[in-house]
Amino acid sequence: MTATYNACLRTGRFPVNWKIAKILPIAKPGREKNADTSKSRPISLLNTEGKVLERLLSKRITHHLYTTEYLNENQYGFTPQRIR
Repeated sequence: MTATYNACLRTGRFPVNWKIAKILPIAKPGREKNADTSKSRPISLLNTEGKVLERLLSKRITHHLYTTEYLNENQYGFTPQRIR
């Protein structure tokens, strides 16, 4: 699997089969016995390998931003565990 991740980083391409989601209808609470499709909500199941690669990249980018002090010290939105 490491070879696949390295190839993704080297080429800058995400494998096509990792982009395909399987969509399943989930019944809304209290409406499990109703066959009407409007009484359910969709849930997307994504490829696990793709999610792992995205998480690794997110952590590397975040680490780089904090170690280089690229972010402004007043940046609070979308920053984990920052308290004013």
